Amino acid sequence: MKAWTKILIVLILISLPVVGRWVWFHRGWYTPPLIPEIDEDQIEVLPPEYRPIAEEVEEGVGRVVIDLAHENNLQVDDLTPLRDRLLARGAAVETFDGLSSSMESQLRGVIALVVVAPTSEYAGYEVEAIIDFVEDGGRVLLAGDPTRPVPSEDESSLDLGEVLFPASAVPAMNSLANHLGVAYFDDYLYNLVDNEGNYRNVKLTSLSDEHLLSEGLETVVFFAAHSLRSDGLSLIGGDENTFSSLRTGETDLTAATLAADEKVLALGDVTALTAPYHTVADNDQFLSNIADWLASAERVWDLKDFPYLFQRPVDLVQIAGDFLDPRLIAGTGALEEVLAQVDLTLNLRDTADPDNDAIFVGTFEDVELVEEYLGEAGVTITLVEEEGEEGAAATEEVEEEEEEPRDTVEVEELGSIPVEGTTLFVVDRSADRVIVIALAEDGDSALAALERLAFGDFFGCVESDDVTVCSTGEVEEGLGLDSEREEPEEGEEAPEEGEGEAELPRIGTRLESDAALAAGVPWLTELAEEDYDVTSQAGETYTYTITLDRSRDVLWMYGWCVTTKELLGQNWDNIILAFTMDGEDVPLDRFAMLEIDIEDQECRLYFALVTDWPPGEHVLITEVTFETELDDGTDIFPAGTHFYEHIVTVGG
Repeated sequence: MKAWTKILIVLILISLPVVGRWVWFHRGWYTPPLIPEIDEDQIEVLPPEYRPIAEEVEEGVGRVVIDLAHENNLQVDDLTPLRDRLLARGAAVETFDGLSSSMESQLRGVIALVVVAPTSEYAGYEVEAIIDFVEDGGRVLLAGDPTRPVPSEDESSLDLGEVLFPASAVPAMNSLANHLGVAYFDDYLYNLVDNEGNYRNVKLTSLSDEHLLSEGLETVVFFAAHSLRSDGLSLIGGDENTFSSLRTGETDLTAATLAADEKVLALGDVTALTAPYHTVADNDQFLSNIADWLASAERVWDLKDFPYLFQRPVDLVQIAGDFLDPRLIAGTGALEEVLAQVDLTLNLRDTADPDNDAIFVGTFEDVELVEEYLGEAGVTITLVEEEGEEGAAATEEVEEEEEEPRDTVEVEELGSIPVEGTTLFVVDRSADRVIVIALAEDGDSALAALERLAFGDFFGCVESDDVTVCSTGEVEEGLGLDSEREEPEEGEEAPEEGEGEAELPRIGTRLESDAALAAGVPWLTELAEEDYDVTSQAGETYTYTITLDRSRDVLWMYGWCVTTKELLGQNWDNIILAFTMDGEDVPLDRFAMLEIDIEDQECRLYFALVTDWPPGEHVLITEVTFETELDDGTDIFPAGTHFYEHIVTVGG
């Protein structure tokens, strides 16, 4: 057989399976079916039902704060619909960034707080400030949802784990919500039967009729919502077909609730508040109800809210004396400035205008003008009359056996307090206006009481209802506002001003310290000649030499930073701080505190404004004790005590 014949046979044998398969499976040419043209007029797609409302509102007065200090997962315009409604109701809307002030100072004079989609946890001191705020009548709106997790630290990261399974923000929300009687579940609600185009866009028709927040509502749509639990009122819930991705088998799930005696509103969804979703179904009406609820909060203002407790022009009245103390005229500048910040005027008068709010200032010696207000507040002042010369010797013998306070202030709930070294504040609201009474043992102390008001300095004070009692720590006899200073007897030298008193710089109030930090007031260490690379070695003393040509504002500060918030709390549980100024202890609660992210480090700062420096040398010492070995996430620091000595020379 010839070679080409063999090759042909091989080719035929190879091709037979291919040809056979083609013949078997290919039984004719494909003819596509006739597709009719689409008549777009015949297509009916049910879009979401947008129902914006035309509202008529009553304007009020108040300040509402939106918290943006906790790495909130929000876009620029997310809260615009809510903000616009609050502004339409006359509310002043502010944002809190955590940099310019503390939570405590930010809530002064505020009627409502809005917390939406936080992703970093609340510190204990912030929670305490918010709880006090709620107890005083302030209202809080909480809102979070499953679509707003903790953002990735590196937005360009290609880690699919972070993209597909981002960290939940529920722990951050619950760090505050749990203390207010609300628990957020790390789930989402869904309804496969009746929804708004997606099983997670849940139509909610189980609405409570026990509160004005649900007035005018038939259906509210939440777009991916957490379920909630509280011991309060379930305001909005799902039907029998609404389920939780986590709470298997449970129904009657709550998506919005009122807690803390109906002062806290918690929502399981954020999207429903944002445009254009706020106009779906009855969401727009619900948003207006929320704005009404926030703007109508009635705070019980106390002395810590000064000057926001006043709503009218303020009259400053000297309680007693035929002549106006000229120091009172000179000392009103700070009060005028503080009141002007809230658009109020201060008028110095001999009698108060009944249509104005008022501040009465004086001494315990003559309180006839304000005796009625003191009685209403449960305050009784007892002054023992001076004895004549004849009974002086007998009195001295009795005092040796038993010494009793000569003059006392009796306050219900607090008991009896010596007049010496005491300043008393009483707030009265009984006559449809606000009256603040400031009393002290002498004229100097009474004027100092006005400074306390102006600077919000209530360190060393205790509060009971509308009465605040402060101690100056000094027990000495002084002059009344209507008294003249006695001249020294012949041959007796007059004491020099300030004699017997240590001249120390003044520590500002925490409000002043917050303002100083926001204004960029320099730290003591920034003005020092020394600069250390390492400042956390146990047992070391770090000395800073500062020269001031004159008195100026500076910040006395200590801070500690770590890599995570969890480590920050653990570290600070084992750090003890002690501050002294010229040998005198300065309590830690004189310092403001701030937790902040600095260059990807989680930091806690304690800081205080130091001002009014007397000439000379002053020594400020910060003592820091690590009770145990500390891990800041990068290095290990041994247990021990560090000293930071600031030697400040003023005027040369």
